[in-house]
Formats: sequence, structure tokens, C-alpha cells
Amino acid sequence: MDVKRVVGYREFCNKLWNIVKFALSNFPTDFKPKEDGVTSLEGKLSLADKWILTRCSKLIDSTNQNLADYKFGDYSNDLYEFWKKELADVYLEAIKPVVKSGDSEAALNTLYLVLDASLKMLHPAMPYISEELYQRLPHLSHKMSNSICIAPFPTKMVSFEGSEDKMAKLLNTVKALRSQLAALNVATNAKPTVCVSSTSDDLHHMFKREAAVVTSLVKAGETIVLNAGEADPAGCLRGFASDDISIYVKVIGLIDIKLEIVRINKRTKALEDFMQKLDQKMKMPGYESKVPENVRKENTEKM
Repeated sequence: MDVKRVVGYREFCNKLWNIVKFALSNFPTDFKPKEDGVTSLEGKLSLADKWILTRCSKLIDSTNQNLADYKFGDYSNDLYEFWKKELADVYLEAIKPVVKSGDSEAALNTLYLVLDASLKMLHPAMPYISEELYQRLPHLSHKMSNSICIAPFPTKMVSFEGSEDKMAKLLNTVKALRSQLAALNVATNAKPTVCVSSTSDDLHHMFKREAAVVTSLVKAGETIVLNAGEADPAGCLRGFASDDISIYVKVIGLIDIKLEIVRINKRTKALEDFMQKLDQKMKMPGYESKVPENVRKENTEKM
């Protein structure tokens, strides 16, 4: 066994500690979770709240199934991915502006529910730290067990249909904006203005509601959601997150425009050369009969 793996999971323990520390530092001193979970707060739940609850619900299902099937590798890996990539990297970053705004009842109750369930699921694999963190959460006195060992194991959680698809589009847009900023060599502390537009009314309304989330995840200074038909904003470079989502980064004052034009022209030339070679390959005699269908499909997609 590589000792680096041990070091990596020690760092994961630090991650767990910091996630719960974030929650405890943002729970009011008199915070008590809702008796009904988030049922009474459903109208206040954000897309990020609904998404993390749905992801946690699916994790509960897979955890119980993996334990029943003795698939301990899948069980532990799913929990690791959830805590590190979905809870820490996405959800906590998404709710930071909400927590700062003061209107955070729905987010904090969602966070409590997810932490409570996730610690219980983690307990068989990591008994000591899960016990410690469980004891620190502000449980309702009549619902708290003396030990996480004897607390009821999660079997179900509320979920919201469609939340994963919407969040996937939002995260894909965030990824595209991050990629564009990285390609432009924009400093991570620059806080640039970014813009998003969509040809879909549903997505337009979603971005309007979740603009603060995009700002937080991209680490931008401001996110502007453009209306349908609105002209491209001045001083911006345009990119695409998908066929129906355009993104813009305001580059005035951020980058050297002349150097960027040189870079883009070089990239364009490389793509044109690649297309020319691919086109020649696809026009070779016997291409349709000799080349496997999956390769032909890949070439068509590349083109």
C-alpha cells in the first residue's frame, strides 16, 4: 500500500473537519433544525439546495445497496466523491453568498440534513471522526442518539426531479467560464465581470435566480444575465457552454488584447490544419467500408 494514499485520506479527514466547521460557524447560536426537515421550507429552497438533497438521496440508496452487496470499495468511494466534490467543492461554495445575505434558513437546514445523514453513512468506514463530528452538530434533543453507533441509519431523503439536469447545465456553464478565464491567463484574484445568455426561457430564468451562485463558483466579481436579443456586451470575449448557452468575459483591463488575438489566430490555424487532414482521411477511397463505424462516428463529431 502506497503511504501517499494514507496521507491523502488524512487530508480527507481535514476536509471533513473543515466542512463541519464551516457549518457550525454559520449556524446561529440558537439554531435548531426543523422538525419536518425541509418540508415547510420547500418554497424557499434554491436549486443548489434541491440538487444536494437529491444527490444525498441517491447516495443513501447506493450506500444501502452497496453494503447489502458487500461492495465496500464502491460504498467508500461514493462517499468520498460526495463529500469532496459535491458537498465541499460545489454546494458549500454555492451557499456562501446566501449565508452572507442573512436569508439562509433553507440553506442551513439543508446543510444540517445532509451532514447528519452523510456522517451516519460514513461511520462504518471512519468511526472516530464521524462520531466526533456527529456529537458537535446541533441536533434536536429528542432526535439525537447518545452515539452515532446506535443512531438510525439513513434509508430515505427528499429529492427533487429535474434538479440534477438544471444543476448540470449551471455547472457546465461555470466550467466553461473557468476554462475561458484560464485560457486567457486571468489571475485567480482578478474578480472579472462575466455574462451569460441563453436562447431558452427556462435557462434564462434559472441563471437570473442563480446568478450569485455562478459568481461564487467562478470567483467572479459580478455575473450579468443578458436578456434574449440583447447585444453582446462591449469589451467582452465570447464563448459557448452549449448550443443554447453563450458566455462572456469582460477582458478590458484584464489581458493584452493584441497578444490574445495572436493566440487565437494560432489556435485557429492549428484547428484548420487538423480539419484539412481529417477531411482528407474521410475522403480516402474505401473509407466507408474499411473504417469501423465507431471511428467514423468519432471523426464526424471531431469535424
